[in-house]
Amino acid sequence: MEKINDFNEAKNLLEKYLDKKISVNKLKKNYFIDDIKFIKEELEKAYLFKNKTKLDILFWLIFTFDLYSEEFINILCKISKEEWHERHEDIAIYFMEMELPSTVECLYELATSNFEKYRWDDNFALVRKCCFALGDINTPKAKEKLELLANNLNETQDLRESAKRELNRRDFTNKDFE
Repeated sequence: MEKINDFNEAKNLLEKYLDKKISVNKLKKNYFIDDIKFIKEELEKAYLFKNKTKLDILFWLIFTFDLYSEEFINILCKISKEEWHERHEDIAIYFMEMELPSTVECLYELATSNFEKYRWDDNFALVRKCCFALGDINTPKAKEKLELLANNLNETQDLRESAKRELNRRDFTNKDFE
């Protein structure tokens, strides 16, 4: 099994995968990543240089190799506030998978962002994912943010209903540890 520890190597593997020269099963069988520091440093570079392509490749690696780490939370929160990329929904999904109380504020800010590129669908898909993530976090602070979304008259009825569904789905008894 070969370790991926170079960004160019990761890019080449993605190209092979997209060209159907390697399957995801073969990829996972023959390659691995265990260097969270490497991914975090590359995320920080992508943020610093606003490198959309690099961010796309990093998310492909993160999701393909199930790289879930609290080490990524701060940089992903920073990236979520930027409009130069297309990974806002992926960040919400990542936070949904992590279920960390430390992401509540970031998820709320992402849900209430007004990025131009999402206006065509009134941010519905992005906000719905943020609502799911807040529901999965299931803490009093998450409940508070969902209540704000559910009662925000600036949001569409569909978005308010999405927040209300999450409020009704959970008991919000988890602790607000950060």
